[in-house]
Amino acid sequence: MKEYFLKGNRHTDFVALDHVSFSIRKGETLGIVGENGAGKSTLLQLIAGTLSPTSGEVAVKGRVLALLELGIGFHPDFTGRENIFFYGDMLGLPRSYVQSKFNDILDFSGLGDFMNMPLKTYSTGMQMRLAFSLVSSLEPEILIIDEALSVGDIYFQKKCIDRIMDFKNNGKTIIFCSHSTYHVNVLCNKVIWLKDGAIEMSGEPEKVLPAYEYYQLQKEGTIREADREAYAPVLIRELSLLHTQPLKRGDDLQLSALLESKGEETKYHFSISLKVDPSWGVYFTGTHIAGKEPLKGKKKRIIVTFPKIQILGGYYYIHARVLDESGFVVFHEKILPPFEVKKDSLERGVCYLENHWEFQDL
Repeated sequence: MKEYFLKGNRHTDFVALDHVSFSIRKGETLGIVGENGAGKSTLLQLIAGTLSPTSGEVAVKGRVLALLELGIGFHPDFTGRENIFFYGDMLGLPRSYVQSKFNDILDFSGLGDFMNMPLKTYSTGMQMRLAFSLVSSLEPEILIIDEALSVGDIYFQKKCIDRIMDFKNNGKTIIFCSHSTYHVNVLCNKVIWLKDGAIEMSGEPEKVLPAYEYYQLQKEGTIREADREAYAPVLIRELSLLHTQPLKRGDDLQLSALLESKGEETKYHFSISLKVDPSWGVYFTGTHIAGKEPLKGKKKRIIVTFPKIQILGGYYYIHARVLDESGFVVFHEKILPPFEVKKDSLERGVCYLENHWEFQDL
């Protein structure tokens, strides 16, 4: 109203998604990762048809069912049973078809007598059980899941993962959005990383997810970087790998670090973590763990060599820390971008274990 009468611009445009373009083939499982506010939910709603794009177009071939926000498409005063048929009516599905799926929905959800109780009496986990059971039982050709699996108990989460895997194995198309990079890595064969409404990176999970995790760790570090630069008694000035990439199993893994202390007599320790993701470490060591004396001195170059590494193909990163004399307080830390170890066999896992096979005819 102000803009109409006062003839001036009094609002700021916010572009949720900008020049986002990609395609998904039938049978693919696409993972979408990104921080809160990156545009993930907006993108999923555009594909599901609950939002219309301001510009551009979304072309979808096949029946789409989406598990977006919990409770969406449900009425709080209706029972679980009534909401199942209400949802089917909104989709334009015949009542007879929904009725034929009812027992499957009931059995999978495990809600029992609660199916005859109003939805407003359900816990968040129970709503998720009803929503996932309903959507996955109606046999969509394209299934969209937005962070739904983060709610509920471990047992039901496993049931959901198993059903999603069945969908995948049966050639259905799945779009899976989650903050759990582990689940994205297990389920998806392609990943899009959204950042500030644009595609930052896309491709195979083995390439995109380590880069996204590295970005998250770096961002966490840069928030505190100014304080650490000002107050940390010892800083990691340089951190690098001393070899060409990618590595091969059996190569030496060599790391160089330049440490700078603000006091000649300050004592400190240095540690290294070799990681696959933030919660999964491959190996951790440090001067305090190796039984070495604390370091001291104004500047110190440290070169650490892991001879003939026996880790299998994949993407890894290194997290280095400077700690106090006790090895407990972190003075400073740096993270290297992911580096690749080339895959040279079909074996799975992190490290190579030498093995010998013996066969006997009995």
